[in-house]
Amino acid sequence: MTPSIAVTLLTWAAIILLFFGLAAVLREVRLLRGMVTRATDGFVAAPPELVLGPRFAGDGGRIVAAVDSGCPLCLTVVERLAGLGAAATLLTHEPLTTWAELARGLPVISDGEAWRSVSHLSPPVLMSLDGTGRVRRMLLPVRAAEVDTALAGWAGPEEGGEPR
Repeated sequence: MTPSIAVTLLTWAAIILLFFGLAAVLREVRLLRGMVTRATDGFVAAPPELVLGPRFAGDGGRIVAAVDSGCPLCLTVVERLAGLGAAATLLTHEPLTTWAELARGLPVISDGEAWRSVSHLSPPVLMSLDGTGRVRRMLLPVRAAEVDTALAGWAGPEEGGEPR
C-alpha cells in the first residue's frame, strides 16, 4: 500500500468517527432538551393528542386501561384496578369472551379502532379521559404499584386547581 492511499484511508476513517461522535452529542442534547422541557405530569412538551371517542366518554372523567390477555403485566394491572375498586374500563382488541373471566368484574370494551390509536404503545396503557373521550393523562406502568400512584395522582386537583 502506498503512503498516499494509507493517508486517504486514515483520513476517511477519522471523518467517519467524527460523524459518529457528532451523532452521539446530538442525541444527548435531544435527551437533555426533553428533560428540561418535561412538565410535572411526565409529558414532554404537551399531553397526548389521543381521542378514543364518544364510546369512552364519561361524566367528568374516566379511567381506561388498554390491555391484552397475553400480557402478564396487563393481567396484574387488571387485578390491581379491580382490587382498588377503581371505576375503570378495559379496552382490548380481543373478543369479549376472552375477557369474560379475566376482567375481574371491570367493564370491557372491544374496539379495534380505539385499540389502533394506542396499539403502537406497549400494553398495559393506563389513561385518564375527560368527558369527551380525549386522553388527558397517560401512563405505561411497569409495576403494579404504579397503578396506585397514578390513580391517587389523577384523583387529586388538576393543573387549573379544580378537583376532578
